[in-house]
Amino acid sequence: MDTSTANTTHNQPAGLNLRRQTLLEIIVADYIQTAVPVASQQLVKRYALHVSPATIRNDMAEIEELGYISRPHSSSGGIPSDPGYRFYVERTIKSSQLPDNFESNVRKSIHPDTADPILWAKSAAEVLSSAVTNLTIATTIKPVVARVKQIQLVHLHDNDALLVVVMQEARVSQRMVRFEGAVDQNAMTDTANHLNTIITGCSAGDLRKLWDSRSSESTLYDAVITETIHVLTDVQKNDTQILYTNGLRNLLNQPEFQSRQKAQDAAGVLEERSLSKIFAEPSVPSEVKVIIGEESHEESLRPYSIVYATYGTPGGDMGIIGTLGPTRMDYGKAIASVQYLSKFLNELILALENPQ
Repeated sequence: MDTSTANTTHNQPAGLNLRRQTLLEIIVADYIQTAVPVASQQLVKRYALHVSPATIRNDMAEIEELGYISRPHSSSGGIPSDPGYRFYVERTIKSSQLPDNFESNVRKSIHPDTADPILWAKSAAEVLSSAVTNLTIATTIKPVVARVKQIQLVHLHDNDALLVVVMQEARVSQRMVRFEGAVDQNAMTDTANHLNTIITGCSAGDLRKLWDSRSSESTLYDAVITETIHVLTDVQKNDTQILYTNGLRNLLNQPEFQSRQKAQDAAGVLEERSLSKIFAEPSVPSEVKVIIGEESHEESLRPYSIVYATYGTPGGDMGIIGTLGPTRMDYGKAIASVQYLSKFLNELILALENPQ
């Protein structure tokens, strides 16, 4: 994995020689897997470090002094701090690997043929939760201003027609329109073709300004433009970004959230606007961001780590896929999974917006 795909603005820790960096990496990895403070004697037994227990203790004391682990007292095992986790993320991101069968599970769960970004987001949250066993979050692509790609008119009978408005965001809306007099299909086709040369790319607001500035060419044109404005306005009113979450039980099963208060706090995060504020920050599609504990600007999110990425069209529709868990998160698995899913969703959205 390319380190440029994650938020890697943090430098390697100063004051740690290569042996201590390796030791810190081992401590973090061990604690992520066990949730048990890592003692020097455990390190000697489990890993071939080729140094004495006394050297390990001295190294751990130095690592603690620099703020990468904490120990209640000198004989206690080490627990990674937020800077320790950050070091681990920066050091191991290149070797992050997807969980077993993740790619096939994604392709089984998210079906391109449905052409439904809402269902894709919901399925993405579900498949990610199964992989990372933490809380997962997915939002549908953000609504953008609805703009006309083209219109079509289909004659029904006498002076009634079906107006088909195709929008640039791969959406289609249909509406009945009634003209003052009888109009045949040829006249409707000519009307649609002429208006398409004028209104392509226009929003509802653009159409209002455009038509207000023009002298009325015909009541037929006026009727079509009026109904097109209504279509675009209604689409915009009904456009809301939907948030899907999955795996809250997975999060609450973590050792960090066994107390009732911490469990309530974790569940309450979903009801606050803190996550929305985090996700509102500008980002590049498929660029994975990792926010660890105290790095968060939102106080309520500081007990957690968040790994997320956006997907969609730069400057257009954007959604979020990510996971929230304790700072003792399996970062490698989370980063690789989120990156893969965001790229997969990107491809689906691109294909939807640019059908062959």
